[in-house]
Amino acid sequence: MDMFDTRTMLRMVQEADKKPTTFLRDRYFGNVITYNTARVDVDIIGDKGRRVAPFVNPKVGGIVIEDQGYRTESYEAPEVSPMKVTTSEDLLKRSPGETVYSQKSPNERAAEKLGRDLSDLDDIISRREEVMCAEALFTGQVTVKGNGYDEVIKYWPSASAKQPKETLSTKWDNQNAEPLTDLRAIRRKVIQKSGLSPAEIICGTSVLEALLGKLVNGKDLDTRRVDMGMVNPSHLPDGVTYWGYLKDSGLDVYSYDSWYLDDNGAEQPFVPADKFLVACRGVATTMAYSCVEVVNENKQEQMMVEGSRVPISWVQRKNPSGRIVQIKSRPLPIIHQVNGFYVVTAI
Repeated sequence: MDMFDTRTMLRMVQEADKKPTTFLRDRYFGNVITYNTARVDVDIIGDKGRRVAPFVNPKVGGIVIEDQGYRTESYEAPEVSPMKVTTSEDLLKRSPGETVYSQKSPNERAAEKLGRDLSDLDDIISRREEVMCAEALFTGQVTVKGNGYDEVIKYWPSASAKQPKETLSTKWDNQNAEPLTDLRAIRRKVIQKSGLSPAEIICGTSVLEALLGKLVNGKDLDTRRVDMGMVNPSHLPDGVTYWGYLKDSGLDVYSYDSWYLDDNGAEQPFVPADKFLVACRGVATTMAYSCVEVVNENKQEQMMVEGSRVPISWVQRKNPSGRIVQIKSRPLPIIHQVNGFYVVTAI
């Protein structure tokens, strides 16, 4: 088998150990769907699903009930396609950690480097997906800027369907703030608008410190869910901490301490420090992947391939000359229910 064949490399990507922290993607966009089209049609569900049956006298007859309204948005999922080059020099010199007296052949080094390259490229794409999911949850849109891209994908483009969010009039770092009262009010507001029950909040660093500082009564934050096995801290991803259960508002409290480097090289948190996210149970979401274009130079043909990760490889003569390994992906996180998540600026 050719180790640079797309099918061979695809198995290597799927079986590799995953290292990046993708807490938001895995927790809130676990429904993964791949498409064989370039565009993805997104059905955005409104908040009119709580109507009651009308009273009708049998002499009058029945009343027609209209279907719940929704709108369809069509997006072209943006492509990410990082790649690495392997030169002849890479195959002749020892790899990091390899003994000075190693007798590995160039082919063995090529196989090892292929595994490292595929893992690194997959990590980079996963981190981009986490950035997209964080932006979708906290801003209601995804900014796509890069080579050939300069657009903003908005999930709530119309004035009648705005992203559910608010800024507290009394911030939690104020001595007069009452976080428990605020959370009760926010919980009722979310239930009223969506019909869904809030289950947890994901806090930014400043919000968490302010909240913990206000919970002077140890009974406010119940950690018995850990003792009862309902939440296992050892199973949480790196950077994620479970702080306890607020019986007052029926919410689990989490923090997510993880950062990434943006396109300008600046360090950014996945969860904004001054905000927290209220997440409901059973929100309809999708992690969608459009198909990608692959050119088979040997067969002189162009193909559209469906999948979340599509690795390809070829040899180029231009500088630097060598073998190129690339992974293509076209991810798009989708939030179908406009009121399933609520963003609060608390600091």
